[in-house]
Amino acid sequence: MIRSVAILVVASLFGVPPLVGPSSRAAQPLFDDPVLARGKGFEVRESRLEEAFIQHKANLASRGKSIPEAQRAYREAQLLDRLIVTQILLNRANDADKARAKEMADKFAEETKKLTPNEDSFFRQLKAMGLSAEAYRKLVSEQSLAEAVMERELKSTLSISDAQVQQFYDTGTDALVKIMQEELDRLVKEPKSTPSQVAAVKEQVDLLRKSNLEKLQAEETVKVAHIFVPTRNRETGDPDSDAEVKRKRKTLETALARAKAGEDFAKLIQEFSQDPNIAETKGEYTIARSDSFTPEFKAAAFSLTNGQISEIVSTPLGMHIIKQIERTPAHKLEFAKVAKDIKEHLLQQSYQQGMPAYFARIKKEAAVEVLDPKYRLSSSEETASLKPPG
Repeated sequence: MIRSVAILVVASLFGVPPLVGPSSRAAQPLFDDPVLARGKGFEVRESRLEEAFIQHKANLASRGKSIPEAQRAYREAQLLDRLIVTQILLNRANDADKARAKEMADKFAEETKKLTPNEDSFFRQLKAMGLSAEAYRKLVSEQSLAEAVMERELKSTLSISDAQVQQFYDTGTDALVKIMQEELDRLVKEPKSTPSQVAAVKEQVDLLRKSNLEKLQAEETVKVAHIFVPTRNRETGDPDSDAEVKRKRKTLETALARAKAGEDFAKLIQEFSQDPNIAETKGEYTIARSDSFTPEFKAAAFSLTNGQISEIVSTPLGMHIIKQIERTPAHKLEFAKVAKDIKEHLLQQSYQQGMPAYFARIKKEAAVEVLDPKYRLSSSEETASLKPPG
């Protein structure tokens, strides 16, 4: 799936060289700063590439990785190709692209900050990646604008049919499956193919289909109601004393006896439970095995049958009495509920597949020249340059 601007920027911060980045020296036409590439309305100087390469190395170093010296020229060529493509995209932007880019940049900046505990921590991460706050804002802005141009010029021209969406829902077939299926068909017809080669590719096709279909499965869930009594101080997190835990357990034993005698469980929740969310939830939760409830709670909830009430269940948070209300088996999601997501998935794949030809076209239109032969990439290498090289 094609990386959106959000993913591109995250990648640039955490180890993948961005299409374009902050520049402080590229605009200075120094005599010892030769032009490495140029096209209609732009040029990329050696200082800009060096800046991008230093940032890329810093990103990799933060993940405990490095670039072998033997690969430096190739990595620099990849980075230069990215810089060229992005500069062309920025030059093609119109007013609508700029308005769309501002929306994307604002949303991304807000979402990215949520990934860190606080603003200070966020900017410390930026500093570790070799980015100032100003450089980060510039990077996000330029990435957003490049993405907005691609959305208008490429993505908006693509379409996914209802038949393609239905095919994915029924069989798990997407663009990657089709590519692998074509390879399988080729191997089957090729006299020199071995049975093991055919079997290996067939296994890949089957695994891809299975993985796609699994994404359409809803997990088994249980709806439960519970009476909860904490055994930790909510403000400090300190555990209750043994005496206090014993007192609370005795109270819960009373509630349990009344529940098993047939009293209304909802009323017992209101009387005994200290769940802080009780006003909103009334003590009822629908959970799947992958949810973030404590393992002890999930194990007890899934071990019950409909209408059954558990014994007192202890978790790191406190003690619970759980009643299972309803169990919903794992099942395939209804087509109407997933059709939109399937269509977007297929559209993103089509978007990615169309990118090499699109980039080749806009570079041709911009009359791009790479002046230093060591930075010239083949067509396949240019495609690779748009993938994370680290």
